[in-house]
Amino acid sequence: MDGRTRLTIVTLMVAAFTIGTIFTGALLLVPPIENEFGIDITTSQWVLNVYAIAFAMCLVAGGRLADMFGRRRLMLIGLAIFLVSTIGCALAPSIGFLIGARAVQGIGSAAIWPCVLALGATVVGADRRGLVIGLILGAVTAGNVIGPLFSGVAVALGDWRLFFVLAAALAVVTALLLVRFVTKEAPSDQDERVDYTGMLMLSGAIVALLYALDVGASLGWGSAPVLGLLGLCLVLFAAFPFVERRVADPMMPPSLLANRVFMLTLLTNGLLIPSVFIAFLYFPQYMHKLLGWSVLEASFGMLPLMILLSVGSVAGGGLYNRFGPKRILFTGYVLVTLGAASVVVLTPNWGYFALLPAMVLIGFGGAFSVGAAGTAAVSAVDEKHVGLAGGLSFVFHLSLGAIGVAGATAIMFTTSLAKLGQGLSQADITMSAADQATLNGSAVNASAAQTILANYSTQQAETIRTVWNDAFTSGMSQAYWLALAAAVIGIGVVLAIDEKKLQARDA
Repeated sequence: MDGRTRLTIVTLMVAAFTIGTIFTGALLLVPPIENEFGIDITTSQWVLNVYAIAFAMCLVAGGRLADMFGRRRLMLIGLAIFLVSTIGCALAPSIGFLIGARAVQGIGSAAIWPCVLALGATVVGADRRGLVIGLILGAVTAGNVIGPLFSGVAVALGDWRLFFVLAAALAVVTALLLVRFVTKEAPSDQDERVDYTGMLMLSGAIVALLYALDVGASLGWGSAPVLGLLGLCLVLFAAFPFVERRVADPMMPPSLLANRVFMLTLLTNGLLIPSVFIAFLYFPQYMHKLLGWSVLEASFGMLPLMILLSVGSVAGGGLYNRFGPKRILFTGYVLVTLGAASVVVLTPNWGYFALLPAMVLIGFGGAFSVGAAGTAAVSAVDEKHVGLAGGLSFVFHLSLGAIGVAGATAIMFTTSLAKLGQGLSQADITMSAADQATLNGSAVNASAAQTILANYSTQQAETIRTVWNDAFTSGMSQAYWLALAAAVIGIGVVLAIDEKKLQARDA
């Protein structure tokens, strides 16, 4: 590997690190944003959700455009979009402006990420591809780890906007490195036309699905808007293959749809993600609500999981060619399965240490599997389609993760609310259904919960806290059954992959 190749890989890692920080760093910015603009969580949640929706919506389109017009060129365009929108976030005069800027930021990220994966997969030979993809995934995970710490420092300095100033600086550094060290490549399929119809249909289906998952808990899963969105998603997905057969240059070549090994590798990119995403959602809540940690302390408490995900990505990439993707994937999925099972049988009296087995197992297992699955996906297709394959792999990553979180949240809320009511009844404590719902959805030391507890004696309040702790733990444990089931299915998918065909190329 020559010096220029190494610098190209470093450039891609910096880009991946930037994407990683912006994805998780915004999590800690919600409270100060609410305070500044005078809004509640129903509005501030869109600072997070609109980015994820725009990112997922445009990933496949970004991968296809990268393959057609050149990955370096599209990555520069994506960085320009990302930079302008990030500056917009830093200067946002209103919450509406901020949400709009975050949506555009997601579009820019979606143009960058498939290019990073595609350039990483083609800058070296097949014998080192696993290592390079592992380094890139390790960099994006390192960004996931450090992003919340960056935002925590920005808030501690008194201005959440400083986080976006730093993200803009990282985008500028990435663009300068890209221009200097990444060689221009000739665009493939220059005579092809852009399949705008296919892009709109697939993007619309993804948006409908993610928006339905986002509002389902508040509107009700059986409500007309949610059912309508899910129905629209199904119709668009069902119609997509038929429309693609009738266009001259489809965004999803028929050979990819017919490539069984590629479709299986896409599943391996997603079936373990519910275990990781649910951990990101509920482990910090466990530390904050049950252990009484601050939000910043809870972000530090997540470091074992985040660091292991980062380190494991590099290790998994280096082992990819040595042991083969199937062994790496199988080992990773088994570890994730054991980690999910440890949450199902969680022992809350261990406090923080009750989470450590899950964080270690899911951290290592997830890192090994994500790196191997991403490499396998781009190895199962022709080189001219690796950008599209990279985009699709991350769409499965996000979509199945979102489905897992939505399902886990429904299980969590229902189980913990029932457990809370049962515990209060056994303790002969009367509480209205509205107060139970409020207590179930907040921390015991939150102001709303404290107002409710003030209506009870000191002894009764302590009993309520104990019952609430048991209810939360029970809900989280039950929610992890969904993650466990997905991981077990993933083991079956891994066993069904024909490893020899991963080096084959679709026509």
